Amino acid sequence: MSDFEFFSTEDVAKMLGVQVRTVYLYVRSGKIPARKVGKSFKILKEDFFEYLSQNRSKGILVVKVGTQVLLDSDNELDLNVLRMLSSEIALLRREGWHIVLVSSGAVGSGREVFDGALIKDKILQKQVLASIGQARLMHYYSEFFGNEGVKVAQILLERENFSDRKRFLSVRNVMSELLSSGIVPIVNENDVIADKELRFGDNDELATLLAVMLGAKKLVICSSIHGLCDCDPTLNKDAKVIKEVDIITEATYEMCGKSVSSNGLGGMVSKINSAKLATKAGIETFVINGKKKKNLVDTVMDRAFEGTKFFAQEQGLKGFQRWLTAGALSFSRIVVDDGAAEALLSKKSLLLVGVKGLEGEFEKRDTVDVYNERGENLAVGIVNYSSDELSEALKLEDKRNKKEVIHADNVVML
Repeated sequence: MSDFEFFSTEDVAKMLGVQVRTVYLYVRSGKIPARKVGKSFKILKEDFFEYLSQNRSKGILVVKVGTQVLLDSDNELDLNVLRMLSSEIALLRREGWHIVLVSSGAVGSGREVFDGALIKDKILQKQVLASIGQARLMHYYSEFFGNEGVKVAQILLERENFSDRKRFLSVRNVMSELLSSGIVPIVNENDVIADKELRFGDNDELATLLAVMLGAKKLVICSSIHGLCDCDPTLNKDAKVIKEVDIITEATYEMCGKSVSSNGLGGMVSKINSAKLATKAGIETFVINGKKKKNLVDTVMDRAFEGTKFFAQEQGLKGFQRWLTAGALSFSRIVVDDGAAEALLSKKSLLLVGVKGLEGEFEKRDTVDVYNERGENLAVGIVNYSSDELSEALKLEDKRNKKEVIHADNVVML
């Protein structure tokens, strides 16, 4: 047989919308027949199309549901909404989507049965309410998804699960295995033990980082609002929903207003930040009315829906770049001149001659942010110098022919 009759594992991963490692798991478990060639595998096109006909995988979909969607007018869990969402996600799963649900609402759910008024420490109060409410949420999700014949799993994450690469890979592997087994992971932040200084801004951020981690095709943020409006709807009753956004600019942020959820943490600015990161990673992103029946299904199936679509950029990110974008935390920065900034945009390495200064302490191979001299965050990358080494190198009169500060393969533009 000729090579034309085969797909590589990379080809199959791209078509399925999963990690290459997941394809290897499918091959080794016998889900997809393959032939070993050297250290890799080749998959007969006929076998792959047979697999598709049986599994009809359309890729990974991350759905985030906000607190305001899950609570009714009395600030109690709206079981009809939970039941509706479970039914619609089950329908999309039958259509071939691998789905991750990021669900807020634990604190609000806990407050419904225990007000916590006697707990004076507000952080401790939230942790107690979240621990009570998370159990209630999972009880209802298990029941409603079970009625649809769908198994669920609970995953509680901290920000450090993304910033530490080993933990990042561990979470990704568990999520991929759950998805390939037909199980819907239900994810929330672990409020009980989350560090105050190292936590997610809100679940919009958590959902986005998961979408980038998993290489999702679509991210849908279900909110109590109708989408991005042309002006702040809390101030102008004539505000109109913008149906599509090609590129997120400063003008996009000016439309957001300053409102935030009364029970949650996120506002429209948070959602635009999420859409900006996700679309840069090649993920089509939507902000929709999550309370409207069938709106989630209509959104994912490209029908008319109530909300805003943010178009994905054509070029996505590779596995290591996904970690740099979605996981790496940096507390230090390198300042560069405009020439170096242009070089980075042209996918070239950052050279010593283009560095104007640094802030903070870091070791060799740490993650650092790259800023221009106007204070704009340009990129994140893995540095080849410690802060002490870089400080000494910057004192050299001749900075040519020195090792690059950040190699082109280890940087992601923001």
